[in-house]
Amino acid sequence: MLRFLSFRSLLLAGFLGVALIPSAALLQLRRELGAAADAAQQYQRQAQRWQDGARLSQELALQFERASRQALILRDKRLRETAAESSRAIRRAQDALLPDAPAGVADTVAAVLDHVGRLQRLPPPQRLQRDQLFRQLHRQLQWQQQLLDQARQQQQSRWRGDIERMRGQANQLAWLALAAALLLALAMTLLIHWPLRGLQRRIASLAGGARQLDWRQAGPADLQRLSRELAQLDCRLVELEQQKTRFFRQVSHELKTPLAAIHEATSLLNEGVAGELNAQQRHIVGILRNNAATLRQRVQALLRQDAGQWLSTALSPRRFSLHRLLQRRLISCQPLWQAKRLRLELDGSDGQVVGDPSKVETIIDNLLLNAIRHSPPDARLILRHGRADGRVWLEVADFGPGVPDEIRDKIFEPFWSGPAPAGETPGSGLGLTMARGYAQLMSGELQLRDSAESACFRLSWPEPEHTR
Repeated sequence: MLRFLSFRSLLLAGFLGVALIPSAALLQLRRELGAAADAAQQYQRQAQRWQDGARLSQELALQFERASRQALILRDKRLRETAAESSRAIRRAQDALLPDAPAGVADTVAAVLDHVGRLQRLPPPQRLQRDQLFRQLHRQLQWQQQLLDQARQQQQSRWRGDIERMRGQANQLAWLALAAALLLALAMTLLIHWPLRGLQRRIASLAGGARQLDWRQAGPADLQRLSRELAQLDCRLVELEQQKTRFFRQVSHELKTPLAAIHEATSLLNEGVAGELNAQQRHIVGILRNNAATLRQRVQALLRQDAGQWLSTALSPRRFSLHRLLQRRLISCQPLWQAKRLRLELDGSDGQVVGDPSKVETIIDNLLLNAIRHSPPDARLILRHGRADGRVWLEVADFGPGVPDEIRDKIFEPFWSGPAPAGETPGSGLGLTMARGYAQLMSGELQLRDSAESACFRLSWPEPEHTR
């Protein structure tokens, strides 16, 4: 079922579920409170009717007694009519109590009506019996009042009990709604989290170099669509890596033959086959042999399908002498700077630093070749290095034409090359890009600085504390 639903649908369903469960509980609570309010109003009206009926009956009984006694003494017809009207009013008030009268009240109503009837039928001379009947009438009315008060208190107790019961039900509904909402939220989280977690693991494996993974994915529709797209990306990466391998094999094969010829030629020159060499010539031939051997090693690495290791971005930090590394790199490119009669200046102490010497060597080679290439004949070439604030730094400065302001931000972009010196072809535009990439890999930076020289590139990187 989940494969037909998207993340949006699942989230919407989850939000609706989490919102509807408490809403249903609130609606149920509202109905319960409405019923309690209606019952309270009914109890209040009923209690008020009982209280009014009992009070009116007592007032009418006093009026009936007073009018009856005065009529006997004064023998006044109007007083007798008043007494008769009072007795009828007592009957009406008592009859009004009967429809919803509590237990025992109906008996008092019958007794009150009986006493009123007997008082009306009692002959005038029977004074003592009349006094006794009036006392009994008042006692019945008082007893009736007590019964009604007890019934009202019982109703109030029942109403309070109903309120407490509804309060308990409301608490139960609230806790049940909260538990249901939490369970639903947890279920929705698991439905979304577990597929994402599995997909995240596979993406991490893909980033780590694993290929042709199983991208079949359970879960929402858009997650399955993303899995299919990642599977296509996986296949595309496999194709690109195969193309890269074929490319490196082809390039290395094309380079192997001329490099072998160069190496053999330098060996013959070094052995004196073409004639004896003087010391300077032998030194230059040695530089050629060393560089040719380095290139052959890299070509052999490519042929062994070791291009990934040759171009590795993994760091191998260790202690090395930056000063000696600079000296070696200057010697390796000695024919280039000697051809322009450049005056070298190497400034810095011969101390140990911590870093990846292979990455630093590549950066130095690129900076040196650029500096030599753009330096005019008989110019100075300055190399400085040192430490500052826990960072190692080195600078390569030349006195060539410099870098125009309008292209300062472009020289580190891939495949972008500035104006070439007179008589030379433009560069590939990858040297400074690779150099800055290696610097950033070491958590460092490569910058073009403003200085007294025409162009001054500064490399700096932090030294790991545990290896210093």
